[in-house]
Amino acid sequence: MYGAVPMPIVDLTLSCLCECIPGERSFLLLHAKMLDGVVFYVIVTLFVLSQGAFAGSEQKLFDDLFRNYNRKVRPVWDWRTAVDVNLTMQITQIVDMDERNQILTTNVWIEQHWIDEKLTWDPVEYDGITILRVPAVELWIPDITLYDNADTHDYAVSVRASSCLVEHHGYVSLWSRPTVLKSTCKIDIKYFPFDKQICRLKFGSWTYTGEQINLDKHSEKPDLSNLVENEQWDLQFAMTTRHSVSYQCCPDNYHDVTFIVGLQRKPLYYIYNLIMPCVLLSALSLLGFFMPYDVGVVKVSLSVTLILSLTVFLLLVAEMMPRSSEVIPLIGQYYAATMFLISLSTAMNVAVLNVNERGSVSGKAVPYWIRIIVLKYLACIVLMTHCSKQKPPKTPNPCARRKPENGNHNSKFYVNKESRENRRHCRLDNNSYQPEQEFLLEDCSDRSMDGSGDRKLLKLEKTVDLILKHLKTVQKKKEQFMMIRQEWSYVAAVLDRLMLTLFVICTAATSMVLLLHRQGDLIYEDPYNNFTIVDNEKYKPNYGVNDT
Repeated sequence: MYGAVPMPIVDLTLSCLCECIPGERSFLLLHAKMLDGVVFYVIVTLFVLSQGAFAGSEQKLFDDLFRNYNRKVRPVWDWRTAVDVNLTMQITQIVDMDERNQILTTNVWIEQHWIDEKLTWDPVEYDGITILRVPAVELWIPDITLYDNADTHDYAVSVRASSCLVEHHGYVSLWSRPTVLKSTCKIDIKYFPFDKQICRLKFGSWTYTGEQINLDKHSEKPDLSNLVENEQWDLQFAMTTRHSVSYQCCPDNYHDVTFIVGLQRKPLYYIYNLIMPCVLLSALSLLGFFMPYDVGVVKVSLSVTLILSLTVFLLLVAEMMPRSSEVIPLIGQYYAATMFLISLSTAMNVAVLNVNERGSVSGKAVPYWIRIIVLKYLACIVLMTHCSKQKPPKTPNPCARRKPENGNHNSKFYVNKESRENRRHCRLDNNSYQPEQEFLLEDCSDRSMDGSGDRKLLKLEKTVDLILKHLKTVQKKKEQFMMIRQEWSYVAAVLDRLMLTLFVICTAATSMVLLLHRQGDLIYEDPYNNFTIVDNEKYKPNYGVNDT
């Protein structure tokens, strides 16, 4: 019987046994030749089985499961059977929202579940083992990808680096490692910085159709129990939808699971850094209406400086916003309206300065229609009174000439000694009003009342009368010029008050309409299922509560 066994095999077996059991070499050599061939094979078999038992049941289970396992083929026995895959996601943080590039950055965990028909076993045969942890690279996993991916790094890499939990009935659970996803998101900047955004993360199989992978959602909304709040965005709601879509390239249906995220911006940062400076600059433009008319160039320079300052802030806003020609953001409209109002106030100041200097340049009286419209109606509207209605009181003139008491004198002016004495060195009180003429101081000397003296006196009085008439004419022209100038100044003052009132009303109305305008509630319109899902309590985050 011993000769039936080839000698090289026997020698090799004996040498292996001797190396495994040192100190027993002579014993084995002595008794090996005495053993029957059948008994020898039994001993070798028992030895090999004992070595396998030393490796453990888990190793044996792994070897048995993956002995003929092919991870490149779907884990079904019938190729017509679809693999049911359930997908969900846990959102841990909204990292960033890049409005300029329209990219949403989130920190998430991806969770997948499916049935692997080829990974089943009886726990009784393997010491009661019910769950086996297997690296994801060792078995088949669905090729789920993010359709809205905006990064060269695919999250599938982190999925492959994780491990799967395989249960004895073939149920496989795969949790990806915490990964950062960058997805595209259509940003609506109309209401910036009081805007609300809706972003979606669409997951689906890249190659398998709906007949090969039946992808479905694992829960109604993502898990938000470990959500870390963002300093710029509030998460309003998060929900999960499932679609079966047929694309133009392929006739078959493809399943996808889409996670909808509703975000609302926190506007405090932008109010403090962008809106408040604009409001202050707009308030400073009011100072131009209170400046005197003598500093006309300074008034215009102030408005130009304010416009340049607003332009700088508008450039800062433009750097934050995406280059879009579809809509102008709310803060951009506010800056443009403020710049327009300040430019309009500059034009108003120039017009008022022109009206104020019109009386000095042209010397023409205020037209009748301007008197009626501006001085009568507009002055009442802006609560101003017409100063020309206040007539100055007349002061009696002690040097006025008196007419003769009788008509016997052949002179036009009656002069006697008493009157000459009364008019000698006559002067006006410094506080008296002189609206019509300046008085001539004359030296009235006593002369004889003969014929030659009267003729000389008459000639002298005619000369003085001509001088007085000329002075009256000059004084009247001067008073008329001053009255015209004052009247034009009053017209300018009324117009300035009217422009100030209109500027304040327009500025206040613009600020209230634009800054208090708010976006309505977020409403997601599903483009595939033709129904609308409204933001409600069902999809709002419950911080600190497990949503699975």
